[in-house]
Amino acid sequence: MSAFDKEYFFILMPEDESLPFMTPDKDTVTKQYDWEIMPAGLKPLIFYNGVLDFQKGKKIKPISSPPEVLFNGSNLVVIERIADELAELDIPDLAIQPAIYIDHKDDWHENYWFLTFTTRFDCWDRKNSRYDPDPVGPKPPLRVVHTYSIDNLQPMYGVYTYSFNESLLRKTPLKKRRLFKIGGTTDGFVVVHKSVADLFRVKWVDVVPIADYGVSYP
Repeated sequence: MSAFDKEYFFILMPEDESLPFMTPDKDTVTKQYDWEIMPAGLKPLIFYNGVLDFQKGKKIKPISSPPEVLFNGSNLVVIERIADELAELDIPDLAIQPAIYIDHKDDWHENYWFLTFTTRFDCWDRKNSRYDPDPVGPKPPLRVVHTYSIDNLQPMYGVYTYSFNESLLRKTPLKKRRLFKIGGTTDGFVVVHKSVADLFRVKWVDVVPIADYGVSYP
């Protein structure tokens, strides 16, 4: 185990079928919004609850009010309050882009922001993590910051338990590793340092220690 494994957390969507799943509308789905900064002047990214038909079929009542943090896969859509605090931190390679959520009642919520990470930080330790040794594709279409390959489009792996690369993190300034998307893995989870983690400890969000993932979670 790395000395950093208890300093970092994955930001994960709880396993609750009453939660919405952010699905892009027909215009947003054509954009590379999850890794590319949208040009100024474009309309906000628009998402709706893509599991609503499933919820209706199973007679599952969607939560009445949208959470402060919503999930589009491993990507995060956050309320304006959280977006403002992140903007003050000036996190490298993070673009905070306007977004709209249309809920199950067709109400439009225009106070959301999509967190776009234009790079991924590959900082998990190949020696102390458990993972499938056979890489999978496709390779991520974005720059990856890492130390294991000179190829910026490195292969991804299915990782079962994580331990972080202690030497890499020690030589990386904290400002550059407060919040990032993990690279070299099919998960692509958003990772947060303990100094910022409280910002995401809100209802309907699981903030899971790196050391616990795959051991006690999920």
